[in-house]
Amino acid sequence: MKKILMTLMLSALVAALAPGAAQAAGKPANGCPSGFNLGALSAEQILKLPRSQAAIAAGVVDEAGIRAGVAGVDKNGTGRVCVQLSNGLVTGKRPNGQFFYNLVDDNSSVR
Repeated sequence: MKKILMTLMLSALVAALAPGAAQAAGKPANGCPSGFNLGALSAEQILKLPRSQAAIAAGVVDEAGIRAGVAGVDKNGTGRVCVQLSNGLVTGKRPNGQFFYNLVDDNSSVR
């Protein structure tokens, strides 16, 4: 009986503390995960990047395509996405990889 009572008391204590711990964690903050070395940029800023300019000049994509790509990644609607200059896209076998940046939403995995 004593073990059951002790278990119930510990369960009640854990249940009482759990909401506080969840609130302390809070919602993720808007920011970029590590490795996204260019930081959070708007579509306007991404359009000015060298790879974007080269892709437009080569006819691979136009400004509207880049804007649409950014909008598709921007899940939280801040108008900014995290940008990574990935060497793997250049050295890999992906066609036109030299023109691409890796993009994720600026709320993807930062607390």
